[in-house]
Amino acid sequence: MEPDISSQILEIVGTESIEQRTIDYLQDLQDLQKPFVGNMSTRHIGQTGFGQSKIVNVSFSDELVAKFKTLELVQLTDMQFGHKSCKLNRVKEYIDWILERPNRFILMTGDNVDAATVKSPGSPWDNWFEPQSGVYKFCRMMAPVRHRVLGYVGGNHERRGIPAFGDLGFMIATMLKLPYSAGQQLINVNFGKHKPFRIHLWHGLPRARTKGALAQILDRFMQQGDSQLYLNGHNHQAMVLPQWRMFRDGIGGMKLTKIIGASGTSFLEYWGTYGEVMGLSASDVLMPRAILEPSGHWEFTIR
Repeated sequence: MEPDISSQILEIVGTESIEQRTIDYLQDLQDLQKPFVGNMSTRHIGQTGFGQSKIVNVSFSDELVAKFKTLELVQLTDMQFGHKSCKLNRVKEYIDWILERPNRFILMTGDNVDAATVKSPGSPWDNWFEPQSGVYKFCRMMAPVRHRVLGYVGGNHERRGIPAFGDLGFMIATMLKLPYSAGQQLINVNFGKHKPFRIHLWHGLPRARTKGALAQILDRFMQQGDSQLYLNGHNHQAMVLPQWRMFRDGIGGMKLTKIIGASGTSFLEYWGTYGEVMGLSASDVLMPRAILEPSGHWEFTIR
């Protein structure tokens, strides 16, 4: 007598339907999420895709300013969750550190998930699971801290899903209710006398193997627009470029404004990954952080 294949399948996957498991997952995800403590609004510009937020406006009340004392804006970039060489303990360390204090918030600049496919550098066998499952598990990990995310731009790893599935960054942003742009994003943060503090996010360009090449990419990025803080990633190298820029002060004179451009590294190991194969610079995790003071001053660190 031939074995009952259907009963064997049910024994493996359980009797609960796929639809019910999806509902349970989404409910669990919803239960883990907390509301954003400030006020946030977004705008679309031009022919943007559905749900893409190109401008994000964030405001913190005077009560929150007095409570926080300072506002810490931390870049998280190139987490590449799902890769077997992702430093997952470091990712969780950053999440726990951010949640330790209520005044720490996140700026994400792409490559949140590794999402390897047969067309990617390396191979799908470098990942613990396929791209869609990776997104589900990443969202489950990030749900308790999603209320601290002020902005999110996608990277080339999110775009790996486009040929056959769709933009994985859009999927992540939809499930976690995040302001998302597949390209660049401008963020206005109103905190104390910062009215506003202007931020520009972009994932970056490839092949910057030298510090000079990375500096040129970052410097060119910093020439765009009128932001004070420019953040990108992608090349797994840390860099900070300070500048001063002249602006008209509105009353007939000029003023100098401090501009910082910075690149975060990656949470991916170097040895045994495509970073080693391609000859990229080896580094550990270094993430930029801007600290805003209610007085209108601000400082910059890298952690």
